[in-house]
Amino acid sequence: MKTPALSVVMPVYNGEKHLREAVDSVLQQHFADFELIIIDDGSTDGSATIIQQFSDHRIRVLRNDRNRGISFTRNRGLEEARGEFLAWMDCDDLISPDRFEKQLAFFDRHPEVVICGSWLTRFDEKKSEVSKSPTDHASIKALLLFKPAIWNATAMYRLARIKKAGLSFDCQLAVAEDYDFYWEACRKFPVANIPESLYFYRDSDSSIMKSFSGAEEKSFAIHKIIYTKSLQELGIAPTEAQLRVHRRIGSTQLFPTYSSYKEAVDWLIFLQKRNEIEKIYEPEAFSEILGIIFFFVSKKSSQVGLPVFINYLREINRFSPADLYQCGKLLIRCLIKYRRF
Repeated sequence: MKTPALSVVMPVYNGEKHLREAVDSVLQQHFADFELIIIDDGSTDGSATIIQQFSDHRIRVLRNDRNRGISFTRNRGLEEARGEFLAWMDCDDLISPDRFEKQLAFFDRHPEVVICGSWLTRFDEKKSEVSKSPTDHASIKALLLFKPAIWNATAMYRLARIKKAGLSFDCQLAVAEDYDFYWEACRKFPVANIPESLYFYRDSDSSIMKSFSGAEEKSFAIHKIIYTKSLQELGIAPTEAQLRVHRRIGSTQLFPTYSSYKEAVDWLIFLQKRNEIEKIYEPEAFSEILGIIFFFVSKKSSQVGLPVFINYLREINRFSPADLYQCGKLLIRCLIKYRRF
């Protein structure tokens, strides 16, 4: 059997509702030299029946002996893939028909890049919105100090480089295993994002992150493992209180008081000073990301009112030049004391 240029790995667990659409979205790609590895992680619904109805010779079906979890299943995909490149696909999403074509062309133009993601469009029955992320390596690495900067479902790899680096998904992490994976990856080789939405992510109640949204303590316990690694690089032995501040900064949690907001801002200033000493992040990229995060924090504090806006004007140039549009947006939020993210 001819070795395909690309292996596409689709983990499936009880995904019958949108599985057919997701598989069709892959099979309709302009670039056709791929294998689609569908790994059924112990589904108990009709997923297996739907998978059996496809006759395309490019599909390989694997089944775990029981429900092993997403990290185990992704690692199995890494092991089973035969292509020079590997791309991920979730079982309830859609992709642009030129996704593979454009990512492979990006690799041709940038032989140094080992992982290439893209922007994505989040959608549900009512609306859709493009989610953007940094495109260059230095900015992606800097943003990973706070939150994910490559969406795993959009990612394509040079598989041999991933295996040579010994990278895999941590089975001990119930969520954020991909966040941890890319945190490690960007310390081993260049990564990038294409500034175009090539992936359509379905916001549904079945997503792993949605299931953790009401269990912040469980989520924090996992995220602080990654945060601790990041902060130790900067020469910080973080306390529990500092880790909670860092978590609030990187999450969608609001800041209810001026003191909690100011604590977060002071933490950003401290991180900037630590990087000036340790030089972990490229200074210009780090300052730009800190500016983005500062606006993000101020936006989440708008219910406090005008003191937040005044402080934003006072401190923003510490990180990056003020953006008039963002200033106007924040002013309106603070004037009406907007209480939502």
